[in-house]
Amino acid sequence: MASSSQLGLVLVTAASEAEARTIAEHLIDAQLAACVTLNPVQSIYRWQGKTHHDSEYQLIIKTDLLLFEQIAAQVTLHHSYDLPEIIAVPMVESTAGYGQWIREQIG
Repeated sequence: MASSSQLGLVLVTAASEAEARTIAEHLIDAQLAACVTLNPVQSIYRWQGKTHHDSEYQLIIKTDLLLFEQIAAQVTLHHSYDLPEIIAVPMVESTAGYGQWIREQIG
């Protein structure tokens, strides 16, 4: 990987498929992500002292983590939650071609 980039994944959950698609499209259009995968998930979590069981959509955002703050700002802007999950995970390894493709799609 080039020293001027840090490829990785940003994980976000959204309340619905429509919200997840809206966030994903904004990230792709702004060239902040090369690809966003959407998956239906079941989440169990504590919020305001209560345990919640919810159907959500998880976004797996393939990007350069140097763009994390911009991604977080876009997610927050288009998200319905007071405190959305926005977690960065460094990409330890990828094929050279896939890593290059990510770099070509963003920024």
